[in-house]
Order: sequence, then C-alpha cells, then structure tokens
Amino acid sequence: MERQLLRIMEIMGLNTHNFDNWVVPPLDKLKLEYHIEHQLKGHQFFESERDFLKSVKQGVIIDVTPEIDFKINYRSRTNTYDELINLIRSYRSYPKFRNEKTVDKIYDGFKNDSKMELPIIIEFPDGSMRIFSGNTRLDIAFQLGITPKALLIQSNNFL
Repeated sequence: MERQLLRIMEIMGLNTHNFDNWVVPPLDKLKLEYHIEHQLKGHQFFESERDFLKSVKQGVIIDVTPEIDFKINYRSRTNTYDELINLIRSYRSYPKFRNEKTVDKIYDGFKNDSKMELPIIIEFPDGSMRIFSGNTRLDIAFQLGITPKALLIQSNNFL
C-alpha cells in the first residue's frame, strides 16, 4: 500500500488529463501481437495476418471514455497498482515478459510524456468490442486520470 501511495505521489507531477503522446504500434509489434493474441490463443478474429494488418491500417483512433470502456469485453479494469501487479502475476508471460519492472515502465512513460503505443480494440459485426492488446496501458491510464486513446479495428467475424 505504501509503495502504491509513493508511486502515485511521484506521478502526480504529470498533467494527466493532457497526455496525448499515443502512437500506432510499429509493424514488428503488430505482427508480434497478432501472433501472440490471435494465433497462439487460437482466435478466429481475422482470416490472416494480412487481414489483421489491413484492419489496423483502416482503424480509427478513439477516446476510451469510462462508458466505452465498460462495453469492452475482456478488460481487467484494475483500480490500483497493487491490483494490476496481482493480475499480471497470473499471466503466462509473467515474469519473463510482463513483470513489475515492465509495469513501472508504463507508469514512468505516462509521467515522462513518452510515446505510448495505442491499445487495440476489435469491434465485431454485432457491435460488441473486445480488447486485443493494451489492457495494462488502459488500466494505468485510467488509474492516473488519463482518458486513454485506442485504435479501434474491425473484424468481419463474430466473437
């Protein structure tokens, strides 16, 4: 608890409501996300990597308000640093790829106004939405009072 309070106090120097340094992930990251979040998990959101990349190219950047966030399936919506750390400890990628240091790096990125890759949200033909990548970035942005942005992409398949 004390660590969380110190972390929040450290970050308070950031004017969180004006953070606007979001960037589209580079091609290599997009291909990696497709491999991890689509192929390895056996999803059928897209017919191919090419279709996924086409959807990304045609995607639109949106503000993710709390109202929109609650419509996105598979969101964790952690409210504190400690909740987020407890969540990532359950990930298969913990601790090799996602750990306390990688989470701290995201908090620091917001504090330092660093470039932040846009989370990706898929919208399906029935209007439902699902987080594809960037769940942690969305949680941290909301924890810091930032209205996050995300890349909204379309899938022709149903969830």
